[in-house]
Parts: sequence; structure tokens; C-alpha cells
Amino acid sequence: MKRRLMFFVFLILALLVVYLQPVFFPRQAQTIRPHESQATGEGTITNMQADPVAAEGFATEIGSSLKDFEKTHGAPIISYDSGYGFTISRYETEETGFLEVNSEDGKVVAIKSTGIDGQEIAPFSLNMSMGDLAAITMLFPNFTIDDEGAEIQIELMEEDLNYRPLLVFDNGVYGILFFNRNSELYGVMYLTKDMLLKLAPYNLISGEVPAMKAQATEWGEINQAKIDQGFQLLNALRLQEELPLYETTYTLQGQGRDFLTRFLKNPQKHLSESRYENFRKVTEDVSNEVFMVTGSEFTDLAKAVGVADIQGFFESPCYDLTFQILSWYSDPYMHARFMEEQKQAIAIGISQQNMVILFEDVAETEDSD
Repeated sequence: MKRRLMFFVFLILALLVVYLQPVFFPRQAQTIRPHESQATGEGTITNMQADPVAAEGFATEIGSSLKDFEKTHGAPIISYDSGYGFTISRYETEETGFLEVNSEDGKVVAIKSTGIDGQEIAPFSLNMSMGDLAAITMLFPNFTIDDEGAEIQIELMEEDLNYRPLLVFDNGVYGILFFNRNSELYGVMYLTKDMLLKLAPYNLISGEVPAMKAQATEWGEINQAKIDQGFQLLNALRLQEELPLYETTYTLQGQGRDFLTRFLKNPQKHLSESRYENFRKVTEDVSNEVFMVTGSEFTDLAKAVGVADIQGFFESPCYDLTFQILSWYSDPYMHARFMEEQKQAIAIGISQQNMVILFEDVAETEDSD
């Protein structure tokens, strides 16, 4: 009898550990660049290669001249230098849509869209499911890319396959499909091989990808343009979800600037030795990793740099803010952060490749009007 009681006690304790672990130790946001635990050379390579998808719509416009693109889609609302060798241009869409193009030397090298449906994103369709996609093509976890005679092998993790699958079209263009946590397609990015390798959104198995190199000397206008367009994109996504639009305040914007200024001035002071080493690798471009601070770590860091009682996250490097925002929305953990139903104010801070987003609840004032 005593042994039986002890058995049930240990069984109950084991069940409590299993089910309460996510509550007391929630997972940190997953990034889509390789970490130290995903070092080059790890992973299993399959011999199966992705079957190309017939190019339609936007996929046929990659590599064309920007002037030809604008004959169809009109003049851009805004164009600005990314600071990394390509120009970013945004075009008119419906209120819930967002269309942006990266161009180099007058050629289209990437097209990013959300909230856009029809022939432009065919054979895909807005809100299609992963089951619908399976009827069009088979997804593969491994890709071998020839980069001027050098083979580069990348691998998609399980979460990538479920929310950010990579496809190749029969004209050599690549496509990243963005699915939300309900497995509904909300965005597509079309890009050249070179842009894919530079953004490096997937696990690197072998080879070396080219580094993004800063090519600007005056960053003030570039940083502000990215902030403005990021705010527009986040509100387009809020409209798609039928949620209240984000607001912003001068105070919150100032806190974003303060966070970046104080943290970047002396990051070693505010990070553990191992975390600082990760950050150093990213800032010195020694690796192809990403450095991200979120959750309780961000709360502690914000307090340490004098921006207390604020929620948000920090990420570096962030070369293309639109691409990053679409990626965050396809991460179930990050997507939940953007799904608050109550009114919120946000502030985006950009300092070259470093980005911070702050969130703040907005008190309802209708009763006091």
C-alpha cells in the first residue's frame, strides 16, 4: 500500500512538472537565422530537391527594370535608401494591403506584399491554408544554391516549413510564403538568389553567405524612413486582423531613442558575458547569427538603461524592416504579441542595423470626453 501511494505521489509530481513548465518557463521568441546551436555543418541533407513552381504574377517581375514595374503599378509613394546597397520603394494599395520593392541599379530584386490577392500572387491566394498549398507544390526542407560555383546548402526547420516555407520558381526566382498562427497565408516575398542569401533567413548547413555591408554615411533620414514605413505596415496588418490601429506618442518615441542610445553606447555593461559575446559577433559581422532580446530579459534590460516599465523587444541585425515584420508575424510566439485587442501605442526605434519596438497600453478616454 505504501509503495502504491508513493507511486501516485511521484506520478502527480511528474505531471505537474510537464504541464506547468510552459507556464513558469515560457519559451523565448524563435529567430529564423542560425544560432550557435545550429552551427554550419550540422543537419541532415536529403537528396530531394524542390520542384520549381511555374512563375506567375510578381514572380515574373523579379529582375525586370523598376521603370517597367512602375508602368503597371504606378509611381511609388516613397523611395529611400536602405543603407545596404538597395533602394526600398512602397506603392499604393488597398488600405489593408502593403506593397514594397527592393531594387538595385534600377532592377527589381525583391517584392514584398501583404493583403494583396489575385493574379499578382498567383498561383497562391490570400488566406489559403497549408493544405491548399500542398495541392500546388510539395515543400522541401533542403535547398542547394549555386553561388558563382560555390555550393551553399540551407535547411528549413519544422517551424519554417509550417509558417515560412521557401519555394523556387521555374525562372530561378525564390519565394517565401508567410502563414499566420492560424495557418492562413497573409504575405509573400519574391526575391533573387542574391537577396535570399544576403537576408539569410534559414539555417545555414554549408558554405558562406555574402554579408550585408553598410554603404551609407548619413543614417538619420534612412532610419526615420524605415520607422515610418514599419508603422504603416504594422497598421495594415492590424486592419487585416480587424484590430484597433496602433497609435504612438512623443514620450514613447523618445523612450525608443533613449533605449538604443544608452544600450548601444555600452552593451557590455548591460549583458551577461555570453550574451555580450553573441551581440559582439552580430555587430562585428563575424557570424550569420541574429541577436534578439524579448520577454523578461527585455524588461530587465529596459530597466537597466533607464526605460523602466515598458514592454517590447530588440533585434539585430535588421536590414529590411518589412521582411522582419512579416517574419515576426509568422512566428506564433511573436504573432501573439501583435494580437492585443485593446488599443496600444507603439514606437519603433532604428539605428542602422539595430531595431527596438516598444508597446504601451492606451487608456480608453471616451467616458471622459
